[in-house]
Amino acid sequence: MIKKFAEEREIFMYCDFHAHSRKKNIFMYGCSSGKPNDRLRERIFPRLLSKNCDVFSFDDSNFAIQKSKESTARVVMWKELNIINSYTLEASFCGADFGKFADHHFNTQMLEELGHNFCDSLCDFCDPEQVKMVNVLQELQIMIHSKDNDEDDNNDRYF
Repeated sequence: MIKKFAEEREIFMYCDFHAHSRKKNIFMYGCSSGKPNDRLRERIFPRLLSKNCDVFSFDDSNFAIQKSKESTARVVMWKELNIINSYTLEASFCGADFGKFADHHFNTQMLEELGHNFCDSLCDFCDPEQVKMVNVLQELQIMIHSKDNDEDDNNDRYF
């Protein structure tokens, strides 16, 4: 059904929502091709969400694809339909470990606010003027440049 839809329209994002049983916070798993241009593009939406949502952790987000995750919906959508913005949003059963909600479980109100912030971020992502997108892209470029310089020192690569 999704393939058929993709033949008629562009799918610019895919996201499924899950609960996570071990890792704290709300974060995303994405897909990284390893291509220099894509490693920025695939991180824009999660970074926008982190700007709009107090309970979302960009730092806990991960864009690597483990072999055991190749059959997940986000990876299949990314591989088969070339959807660069293909994510799984995870909300922990354990709550947050940072910010004003540290050491508290997420309640319904917090998750509803996350949904609202997700939609706001989607609007920012699709805004024709792309002001917030440009700002986030510049921020990500600085982060990557900084990490690349750190890699020269210790071979520890974040992106």
